[in-house]
Amino acid sequence: MGLDSGAAELTAQFFDVFARAYDDWFRGLHRRVAARLVELAAPQRGEACLDVGCGTGLVTHGLAEAVGSEGQVFGLDVSKGMLSVARTRALPNTTFYLAAAEPHLPFGDGTFDLVSLCDSLAYLGDPGRSLEEARRVLRPAGRIALAVRWRSLDTAAQEVFFRLLDRVSEEHPVVVPQQRDSRGLLGEPPVIREVLSQAGFRGPWTTSLVSGDRSGSAADWLDFMAWTGPRPYALISTLAPGQRRRLEAQLDREMRRLGDEGFRHHHAYTFAGAVAG
Repeated sequence: MGLDSGAAELTAQFFDVFARAYDDWFRGLHRRVAARLVELAAPQRGEACLDVGCGTGLVTHGLAEAVGSEGQVFGLDVSKGMLSVARTRALPNTTFYLAAAEPHLPFGDGTFDLVSLCDSLAYLGDPGRSLEEARRVLRPAGRIALAVRWRSLDTAAQEVFFRLLDRVSEEHPVVVPQQRDSRGLLGEPPVIREVLSQAGFRGPWTTSLVSGDRSGSAADWLDFMAWTGPRPYALISTLAPGQRRRLEAQLDREMRRLGDEGFRHHHAYTFAGAVAG
């Protein structure tokens, strides 16, 4: 199984557009997630590391600082825009590649001490197979560390919004691919531990980070939520003015029904790791 070409193209386009704002979005949430993942991954001086779906290089850079000049770090991503940002902060021990992680990682067996995936696993077409590939390129007792959105901690307001977005997509002139499968469950701690075990890793662990806020209006909500993923961005950014006004009115009515929970949003991440078996 893999992402169809339309979904893959949509994902790359979204991150190309988002690249310049990605690091600082939502008061630097992506910076905080990346810093925590590097801390948990505990890279050591002289290690060889691979950052899959490296984006703007937040994790890659943290790994590169930790492993020092004796170590080496590689970052892979499919977004030219994200990599253009990543390369501006690249240290001498870092190499970035415009390359897909599927169906196979472009490295030999037992190449790395550490593989990281920061908010990238759920964008891959076959997460289980991708984790097996990560294990393949790890040395014996090599480690994996990843961050995945914990979507079941979304608020009632977010659930309302995505239901409305589904209705919008039915009337939208642009066909936006949507993958309906189990990847949305990857952030559930028991699920990701089991998926890691099935991929041949041992001793899986998990921890979490939860951040949240409240938007002031339907317009503010749409502007914010447009950057939560390729599908919301594709739908919201291409609405005609009249469509946008109608959606804002619908959203405002639904949020008022939620009372104090209206316009509240959570962005939770599960961090997980394990050792190659």
